[in-house]
Amino acid sequence: MQSQFLNIPFAVAGGLFFATAAIHAFMGGPEVNAPVQGSGLDPLVRAVSAVVWHALTALFVVFGGALIWAAWHGARALVMTVLAVNLSFIALFLVIGTVALGTVWPMPQWVLFTLISGVMVWGMRSDRAREWDTGRVRA
Repeated sequence: MQSQFLNIPFAVAGGLFFATAAIHAFMGGPEVNAPVQGSGLDPLVRAVSAVVWHALTALFVVFGGALIWAAWHGARALVMTVLAVNLSFIALFLVIGTVALGTVWPMPQWVLFTLISGVMVWGMRSDRAREWDTGRVRA
């Protein structure tokens, strides 16, 4: 759906994903990835860990771009897909934190993902309200 309006919440969520990518790369990298890479773990384990680490950074950048694009063009299915992945990140941090560490607080990344998810939902509600206001409601 082509939109003549900017969906500000989607743009904000996109910006938050770009910020998340930067935090992941420049703060999390030295704190988490560098020790794994410098460890005595098997080289294959270190290589897979590096791929997963950098894939997540790339995913955050792609999500940021997707949400900025959706802010201008409206792409509810795209936003729903990003939201579903984000909700899975939240669930993983909460479950693994609780099971492996006994608390969710040593890995507070779920808070940021929850914030981004809330902003995306706000954007979807804004789009839906705009559709009602303009008479362009999809069945």
